[in-house]
Amino acid sequence: MLRLLFAIALCNLFAYAKTPFTLTGIQELYPVVEIHTEYVPQSYVAIIMEKIKVRMQALGVNTKNFSDRSIAVLISGFSVSDEAVLHVKLLIGDEVKRSDGEEVFAMIYANEEIFEVITLEDQLPQSIDALLEEFSEQYKEENR
Repeated sequence: MLRLLFAIALCNLFAYAKTPFTLTGIQELYPVVEIHTEYVPQSYVAIIMEKIKVRMQALGVNTKNFSDRSIAVLISGFSVSDEAVLHVKLLIGDEVKRSDGEEVFAMIYANEEIFEVITLEDQLPQSIDALLEEFSEQYKEENR
């Protein structure tokens, strides 16, 4: 019975969390965009970088200076039955100090989308916007 109550409480806790990550106290991020596929032209780097900067500015997060804490959009692609598929990740990494004092680079936020490319000009910006919107909602909720 105790296990059942614990399981219900645990499920209830995660039902209200957007992700298992916490975004409290993030004041500064260094934006990075990497495209590792021939399906997406490198010209999209500037477009995506601008989307990140505009969204972070709206949240009050500084992106103008170098920071150990990075926000990254990573794009890779592959084909399935002659169809192009993109894997878009939004990640935040930070230098974290372990209990033994060692500093390591760790992912402190991650979200992703995978989709078949039909119209790159529409789908990729929509995917980036959706990932940034989910991040923004959680950030606002945790930093009231």
